[in-house]
Amino acid sequence: VRFPFSLTRSMAGYLLKKSLSGEKHFPLVLMLEPLHACNLRCTGCGRIREYADCVDRRLSIDDCLGALDECGAPIVSICGGEPLIYPEIGELVQAILARRKHIYLCTNGVALADKLPRFKPDGRLFINVHLDGMENTHDRIVGKQGVFAQAVAGIEAAKKAGFQVCTNTTVYKPTNPHEVAVLFEYLSHLGVDGLMISPAYG
Repeated sequence: VRFPFSLTRSMAGYLLKKSLSGEKHFPLVLMLEPLHACNLRCTGCGRIREYADCVDRRLSIDDCLGALDECGAPIVSICGGEPLIYPEIGELVQAILARRKHIYLCTNGVALADKLPRFKPDGRLFINVHLDGMENTHDRIVGKQGVFAQAVAGIEAAKKAGFQVCTNTTVYKPTNPHEVAVLFEYLSHLGVDGLMISPAYG
């Protein structure tokens, strides 16, 4: 990912402040999960099983902002679950940006094109779309046909509207490295601002 200068500056200032204060242990990123619910049941995600007894719970905006203020990290990764189905996601993003934090809004992209009007492009906001392969592979992993096409449509709509967009790809044992290369080439043609890779955990 090509980090914007504002993010680099914020992180450098944060690290300097912590160093001067003598703190040795402090967070760099807040992983904020406003809800556990999701609109997919992906093969590599155990959330449906692990959170079966609380999948319908969600944090209020006040709870989210309280966690943000307590943590103090300059970067917030909004994940879940699927954060775009959080009813107040637009208000939450704006409130976090008002606190001068940088946001990675992590999404499977299914609802991205429809939910874009809830947001405004901002240099501190990255939309992070999860794609694990080209169309056939990705749709097989997420267990539903058409998801790849919806995610790509969301990426194209977000880029057209002026948002910064990056993608995250999980690499599994059976992952074909050539297909990942093809995917990254395809995404580069779509004009994404960064590509990230995550390992799958056994």
